[in-house]
Amino acid sequence: CGCYMGITPYDNQSQISFLHRYRAFNGYRTYNQKSNLFTPGAYKLAHGEHGSTPEYQKTYSSKDYESYKTYELRVKYYIHKRIEFNGVVPFNYNKSKQDTAIATTFGIGDPNFFIGYHLIRKIEVEKMQQRLIVGAGIKIPSGNYYDKDVAGNRIPLLLQTGTGSIDYFTYMNYIAGYKMIGINLNAMYKFNGQNYYKEKIANSFSTYFNIFARIKLKNWFVIPSIQSYYEYTEGLIVKNILQPNTKMNALMLGPGLDVVYKNIGLNLAYQFCAYEEEQGDNLQNAGRVMVGLSYNFNQTKYLLNKKPKVN
Repeated sequence: CGCYMGITPYDNQSQISFLHRYRAFNGYRTYNQKSNLFTPGAYKLAHGEHGSTPEYQKTYSSKDYESYKTYELRVKYYIHKRIEFNGVVPFNYNKSKQDTAIATTFGIGDPNFFIGYHLIRKIEVEKMQQRLIVGAGIKIPSGNYYDKDVAGNRIPLLLQTGTGSIDYFTYMNYIAGYKMIGINLNAMYKFNGQNYYKEKIANSFSTYFNIFARIKLKNWFVIPSIQSYYEYTEGLIVKNILQPNTKMNALMLGPGLDVVYKNIGLNLAYQFCAYEEEQGDNLQNAGRVMVGLSYNFNQTKYLLNKKPKVN
């Protein structure tokens, strides 16, 4: 079929992809309100002025929400069969509604660049295949973090398209497969810097784990999965003071589906909030959805190794 089969199709090949992520917060737990991922107005583009924030009095309406949409261009390029370079450039559209007050920000976000090294690369074997990648990267502060509303007030940092800080991160990714079944574990720790306004997000930790099945149908590969995502940070720090009710401690679960036809892959995932630490009168985590499209290369040559040897 022309598909290079690693643990999953093209998991060890250079790639260019486009990913759309959507996440929303809705419903006040203290008022026994249910959360809705697609609350009216949360996903669609806002009408009216960019960054509009009229005066309002908080009434804890079930129609209040915060929504975060990201469109990412991702590039993965192998310069050696054990060394991969990754670049991610996001475009963000963030929106908040409280009663009649609507705040919106949109624009280029902060790009990420990172390099991974494959400590374990056992993919050309019949039984258990596995790969362990460790790496590090940097986030560049090119996104807007000083956007203002029509009244001239700066929009809160957590709604801005960028953070204004240089951040560093380390990560590991372990993937293994046996016959039709596989697992994937990814963990990342982020060291966040401070911006011009002396604001920073506390260092954060996140982990992603899924169990998947590999099904081959002629030229097609179908990979259903059960996914989990956990994230933790103490929250927003301003002038060395941790701001109340900004902590994030949440676990998300849900199904995923990857479909690969020759060199083209489609990725779908939905995750609901299975656990979230309560933070005052904050909106609940309503969940997130992801859709991705990728083009994969049948790579056999590398810049640092023109004739790679098979393990």
